[in-house]
Amino acid sequence: MVAGGRAGGVAAGPEANPSLRRRLPLYPCQFLCAMAIVSLGPLLDPMMRDLGISLARGGLISAGLFLGNVSGIVVLNTAMARVPAKWVLAGGAALQGAALILAAAVAWGLGSLLVIYLLVGFGGALLNATCWMWISTHVKENRAAAALHMILFFALAMISVPLIIGLALDAGATWRWVLVVEGGLAWLVALSLALAPLADIAGRRNVRLSHFREVVRFDSKLIVGMMGAGFFYVGAEMTLNVWLPKFQIDTFGAGGAWASFAVTLFWVGLIVGRLIVMGLTRRFSPSRLLLVCTCAMAVFTVAIALAPSQVVSLVFAVGAGLGASASYGIIGSYAGRFPGWQSAVASSLFILSGGVGSITFPYLMGPLAHSAGFRMALAMIAVPAVVCALFSLLIRARSGEARAS
Repeated sequence: MVAGGRAGGVAAGPEANPSLRRRLPLYPCQFLCAMAIVSLGPLLDPMMRDLGISLARGGLISAGLFLGNVSGIVVLNTAMARVPAKWVLAGGAALQGAALILAAAVAWGLGSLLVIYLLVGFGGALLNATCWMWISTHVKENRAAAALHMILFFALAMISVPLIIGLALDAGATWRWVLVVEGGLAWLVALSLALAPLADIAGRRNVRLSHFREVVRFDSKLIVGMMGAGFFYVGAEMTLNVWLPKFQIDTFGAGGAWASFAVTLFWVGLIVGRLIVMGLTRRFSPSRLLLVCTCAMAVFTVAIALAPSQVVSLVFAVGAGLGASASYGIIGSYAGRFPGWQSAVASSLFILSGGVGSITFPYLMGPLAHSAGFRMALAMIAVPAVVCALFSLLIRARSGEARAS
């Protein structure tokens, strides 16, 4: 969605540091986005058992979620410029809630679950992409720290939701009732968003091919670096989010709570890492931090896969989270280096590429685990993490940070 031609809703220019009151509606949106994604991991095993879905086909559920995510980003940017940001967020939350309740009520097999999760992903895309557009447009000072602060609420859901779901499943709850509760929470957030004030992104208009060409012409190598890094990083992270509980169950015989706890520990490491990196952004260039983080993620992912016991695997999950911690926020923050409305387009391209990675890598995990075993499949997540590290070098060169250091 381009900013630069038409005032929609309450127009407001960029601020160096928007107040908490202006940024507050973004935070529950990030929580909802994460909730829909991370709950799929703990629920994947009971869904597959209940509906008779094989291991090789289990990745199609996450593919539906992230295909909906990509579709939502495309529609948001090409057809919804006249809808104020506030109502995009409220509509996205309402759609996500309705789809989750629908999945609980009528899903009877893989096909129905895939289609319904496509709607869940579509609603989540409206939430996530709009939050990033808002940040890239309104925050013009220390943007990397502001982005990391916003997605701490994403991380909060990623920590708490798996643990809560695991305990609920062990207590006898079904995956259908879990989705009903999540859908109700999404509707409550939708109502609160409808009542909350939120400055619009000034001058939005629907994106056309010519707009993308202008962004590419401004700095083709930087946008390629952002999109490449986003594709491989998000693909690696989402594969861990979706498949780590199933890995714990199949490899170590873990129960629902302990399997879900692996994702919680991954995000404990991630949120601690983000708090650390937020302070380091004033001392080290973001691209250098990105390189270190993605390399660490690759090392710890292999360690999780080869761990001799579940306890050791859980410890390494924290390390993988520390490695993954800052990557998403840092990559997305480079959208602010594009002028005016181009920053919103660059932000959307980054999120879109990450969405495609989310479709690709979690889906591949199912067939790979079926044919080569779960340990080998999980270790292969290190490959996209290493490729993301290589893209960080391109970003570093194009941003001028290499010359400044």
